[in-house]
Amino acid sequence: MKKFIITLLACLFILAGCSGQKDKTVDSIDDEVLTAGTLVVGISADYPPFESLDTSNNLIGYDVDMANILAAKIKSESGQSYKVDFVQMDFSTIISALQTGQVDVGIAAFSYDPERQCLFTDPYYLSAQVIVVLKDSGINSLKDLNGKTVAAGDGTVGYAAASEIEGVKMTSPGDYLQQFEMLKNNQIDAVVCDEKVAQGFVDTSNKLVILSEKLAEDNLCITVKTGHTFILQALNRAISEFVSSGESDNLKSKWGL
Repeated sequence: MKKFIITLLACLFILAGCSGQKDKTVDSIDDEVLTAGTLVVGISADYPPFESLDTSNNLIGYDVDMANILAAKIKSESGQSYKVDFVQMDFSTIISALQTGQVDVGIAAFSYDPERQCLFTDPYYLSAQVIVVLKDSGINSLKDLNGKTVAAGDGTVGYAAASEIEGVKMTSPGDYLQQFEMLKNNQIDAVVCDEKVAQGFVDTSNKLVILSEKLAEDNLCITVKTGHTFILQALNRAISEFVSSGESDNLKSKWGL
């Protein structure tokens, strides 16, 4: 009996403690980010000129510079500007990392896609998805891709759009650097990506050409965890200033966009 009473009292104390706990109050961006004052950014460094690694394995690109500029425009409750902590990962894992609390945002040339389980900021860059093929492939239009193998990033808008082409065989091997090497080695027939990314690969190889017919319009946004509206609002304000101030145009010139 004594053991039963002691156990019962212990349970009551635990319940009392639980009932006394309150949900964390969320009053600002500081309460939503993993660490106040820091924006942890998931990024996939395989998409030049938006994000890639230089010869010293440093992150470079339009998105990298933009992330630092946007963070500096966001203030913590202490009045200090935010800084960025980049976490490199595969593009296909960024959304899940976002939702499981490993990163605060995803900045990796994300196309707006309402089917993705996340929030999207206002667009920071307007572009289009295009198809790159070998010059001597005989592929001159989307119709010519019937029966061909086309590569694109897993879970991307380009992958979804290309999947609608009649008779196409979709694949998503490795990252974009690998996909373009496979294309040049005749292991696949085409690669789908952003038109500026495509132009960068074409400019460095005399084997490649971009089909004139665009596959889909493309608005690039930052991804934010569902429910994190303070982060979303802060980024939207920063993006608005980034665009209106001409900083976005300066970065476009710097990175050839």
